[in-house]
Amino acid sequence: MNKSKRIAISLVAGVLAALLCMVYGSSIRSQAEQVQAETLAKYGGDRVEVCVAARDIDVGETLDETNVITQEWLTSLLPRDAATELRQVRGDVTTSRIPKNAVICNVYTKAESHKLEVPKGKVAVSVAVDAEHSVGGATGVGSYVDVYVQKDGVTDRLCGAYVIDTSENSGATREGKIEWVTLAADPEDVKELLGASGKGTVSLTIPATARGKKSGGDE
Repeated sequence: MNKSKRIAISLVAGVLAALLCMVYGSSIRSQAEQVQAETLAKYGGDRVEVCVAARDIDVGETLDETNVITQEWLTSLLPRDAATELRQVRGDVTTSRIPKNAVICNVYTKAESHKLEVPKGKVAVSVAVDAEHSVGGATGVGSYVDVYVQKDGVTDRLCGAYVIDTSENSGATREGKIEWVTLAADPEDVKELLGASGKGTVSLTIPATARGKKSGGDE
């Protein structure tokens, strides 16, 4: 086989490889969009485009097009101050770590006067919950709680975590009612917590063994 034929074969192989990669990438995106559409259709409700973390965003990073994307979410699962456009958060500097796919809201970019204290080795995650499902709103900052999700009469415990902020504590409430809490959770529990609201009703309980626990201490 002469040199020109080898070059031609190499070029054809390269083009085919590139086409296969494009087809595969398109297939993956289509599958992700289908799963998201099925989830939204299953739970119903009004939908809105909101800003979410495109990847894990560390403390001190500036929010922009490189780390923030928009996705469609159910309004009933969103914190009140969720960012709906990139321009609302572009240039903001994070004061706590934002897990991938978490909705961007003020809790992650608060001013120094209300800076979150995330215990070492933990990750801050905000969860939508009302007073009825958070011990009457008694789950204040510093509380150690068990997080449960209930669906179709079945209740599962997701994890235990410390409350490091609430909508009531930060002043981001309507009529003084608790709407969300921010938990300091173990990294391996973040994925479950982010998807908890989409699975069913989230409830927080304060276990008897929580008495005497100190925020950030060993569980």
